[in-house]
Amino acid sequence: MIYEHLLYEVDAEHICWLTLNRPDKLNAMNMKLIAELRDGLEKADEDPGVNVVVIRGAGRAFCAGHDLDEDAEGMRSSTYQSIYQYRAHYFKQFEDFTTPWRISKPVIASVHNYAIGKGFELSLFCDVTVISDDTKMGYGEVRYGVSGHCMFLPWLVNMKTAKNLLLTGNEVSADEAKALGLVTDVVPTSDLEAATRTKATLMARLPREMQRMHKKYLNHVYELQGLSSATSYYLEQVAIMGFCPVEEYQMLTKLTSEKGLRAALDACQAKYKGSNT
Repeated sequence: MIYEHLLYEVDAEHICWLTLNRPDKLNAMNMKLIAELRDGLEKADEDPGVNVVVIRGAGRAFCAGHDLDEDAEGMRSSTYQSIYQYRAHYFKQFEDFTTPWRISKPVIASVHNYAIGKGFELSLFCDVTVISDDTKMGYGEVRYGVSGHCMFLPWLVNMKTAKNLLLTGNEVSADEAKALGLVTDVVPTSDLEAATRTKATLMARLPREMQRMHKKYLNHVYELQGLSSATSYYLEQVAIMGFCPVEEYQMLTKLTSEKGLRAALDACQAKYKGSNT
């Protein structure tokens, strides 16, 4: 596959660096980037010269979430004619997007500035997450009628924390994310690359097959506890909501088509002004 939105590099320490490369969109996830990320991860997993993978973002942020411009275009063109077609699309996207969880080699998320929505979720199901101290994380998109995608959140935090994040759309700071168990390490922004490289180098020098065995074992523990059945249930619910979107989401896509994403977000954010906690 020829990559349009992804950079693939393997260094001398057997670290594969995958860089989300849509800096003009703050690395928002469109279908092409998700497909390229899956391909890059599977390529690294099969490469005997790779022991660990790092996912990072080019430009000003790690990932600002879902590509709402692409969604607006999809609604204009009536891409999905039935709920069954949309369901198949959603399950396929879930399979593609969760590739960091599924491959056998360890995956590190190196996060700066923003990890919102899909960017937040991508950081959650990577094996290790190193973030800069300027990072904001969360499910802010729920305020506009955009649901979460993978819902690994309840497997990382307690029930009250999961409900507080998901039912308010509030974002958390880097230090709050660390305290809640959402990330592994918080470092100064200027140290993010060096800290990520140090972590990745250590992990790459451990016995490769032992790393793969332990990752698969730990993932299986959570799957036996119900992660797979829970996420499948969530996907069924989201497939219905995606095909029959709530009023707020319809307004967001309509305004995005007519006035552009920034104007649409400003308009939809107005009713939440002064309500953040």
